[in-house]
Amino acid sequence: MDGILDILAGRWSSRAIDSSAPIAPEVLERLLEAARWAPSSFNNQPWRFLAFGPENADSLEKARKALKRKNAWALAAPRLIFVLCRTDMPGSRIPSGMPMIPTYESGMAALQMALQAAYEGLVFHQMLGFNQRRIREDFKVPENFAILTAVAIGWPGNPELVPEEMRFMETEIRTRKAISELVFSDGAVPSE
Repeated sequence: MDGILDILAGRWSSRAIDSSAPIAPEVLERLLEAARWAPSSFNNQPWRFLAFGPENADSLEKARKALKRKNAWALAAPRLIFVLCRTDMPGSRIPSGMPMIPTYESGMAALQMALQAAYEGLVFHQMLGFNQRRIREDFKVPENFAILTAVAIGWPGNPELVPEEMRFMETEIRTRKAISELVFSDGAVPSE
């Protein structure tokens, strides 16, 4: 697409990850630094991250066990991150009728990580297929934190190693809805 940043149009969530290629700690640090600079209302910064890699192999294995079977491809990822969001913001100046703001901001932090990962040439695949209760219990996540998503991070791998039922997603052309399907100015937003 002409006129927008290549990193935006080129970013995608591959499942093909090279399990033999480690991610250096300084690369992970850059991803987390990108997230740290996400926009935040009143600078509340409600996002938190559970980050697992080879330096804490036991915890990484425990986190992998929380992934659901449909995300078995993510076991190849040398790093997993779980994106958390603090849902109670003591001292926050966010209006009480807007409880979605911390989740929205945590999503922006995750997006900034995704864009930094794309810049680095990494696969950054967010997923919902994991056992939240297990993550909460195994890693003592307090109840005032929502566990939003899991992220598999690694260097690109061979698409032929992705489970057959998902392999087509590695090669199909990415599409998006037309702007005319997304933007409305006459108050007639469709219900679908």
